[in-house]
Amino acid sequence: MPGAGRTIAATVLAGMLVSVTSTVDVEAWGAQGHRLVARLAQSRLTAAARRNVQWLLEPETLADVSSWADRYWEGNYQTYFWHFLNIPPDATSYDRDRDCPRQPGVQSGSSADKWRDCVVDRILYSATRLGDRTLDRADRAVALKFLVHLVGDLHQPFHALGVERGGNGILVSMFGSDNCSQDALRTSPCNLHGAWDSGLMARRHLDDQQYLDLLNDEIRRRRLDQRPAGVPAEWAMQSQRLAKAALLPPHGSVDEAYYRRALPVIDERLALGGLRLAALINEDLTTAPPATR
Repeated sequence: MPGAGRTIAATVLAGMLVSVTSTVDVEAWGAQGHRLVARLAQSRLTAAARRNVQWLLEPETLADVSSWADRYWEGNYQTYFWHFLNIPPDATSYDRDRDCPRQPGVQSGSSADKWRDCVVDRILYSATRLGDRTLDRADRAVALKFLVHLVGDLHQPFHALGVERGGNGILVSMFGSDNCSQDALRTSPCNLHGAWDSGLMARRHLDDQQYLDLLNDEIRRRRLDQRPAGVPAEWAMQSQRLAKAALLPPHGSVDEAYYRRALPVIDERLALGGLRLAALINEDLTTAPPATR
C-alpha cells in the first residue's frame, strides 16, 4: 500500500484518495473479498470461539464487521498505517526494524515499542487483545474487528510490497479502459493496486455465496486446510513475492491473459486468509464467554 514514512503523510493520503476514486472499492480485496475471508473463517470456528464471537459482536457477524477498520481510520489516522507494510522488492525476509514503523515519538527498544504501526504487528496486537479476558468486552470486540480486517489486508499481495505505494502509483488499463471511475460524471485512472483490490474479482460476476462455494471447493481440492497456519511475518513475505510476480510496467495492460493468471493467486489468498483467521480466533477464544456460563 502507500508509502511507509510519516514524513510523507500528505503524499500517502493523496495516494489513498487516488485509490478511492480509481477502484471499485477502497478496501483491500474490496468489500466482497473481506466478507469472503470472514465467512470462511466463521464456518471453521470451534464451538467456543463461535459463542465468543456472537457474544462480542451480536447482532453483527464477522462478515458484517469485515470492513469496519477502513472506516475507523478516517478519524483515527494512526491506524491507517496498520493496514499494510512496505517490504522492499529485493528483500528475502521480513525485517521488523526496516518494514514496520515505530509509533510516533517512540524510541526503538523502549517499553513503548512493543507494538509498531504495520499490519504484521497489529495482527499480533489485535489477537493478543482479543484473547485477554481482563479487558472490557467492548475493547475485545474492537480487537476482533481489526483482526478480521487486517488478516484479509495482509493476504492481498500488494499490501506488502514497497513499490509505488503498493501498486497505487502504477497506472494501468483495465480490459482496454483507462477509466475505472464508478461515477459517470467523472473519470479516474485505473491503477494496479485497485485491480487487485476488486477489479479482477468483479470481472467474475459472482455473488458471495457462489464465490464462497468456489473457495471451499479449492480448499478441499488442494487440501489448503492441512497446511500449517504459519505467522503473519510469513504471510507478509508470501504476499510480497506474489505482488512482485504480478507487477506491470507503468501503463501496462490488465487484460484477459493477466486476469487468468491472477485468478488462482486471488483464490488461494482469499482461502488462506479465511483459514488463518479462523486459526487465530480459535486459538484466542477457547473458553465459554461469560454470557453462556
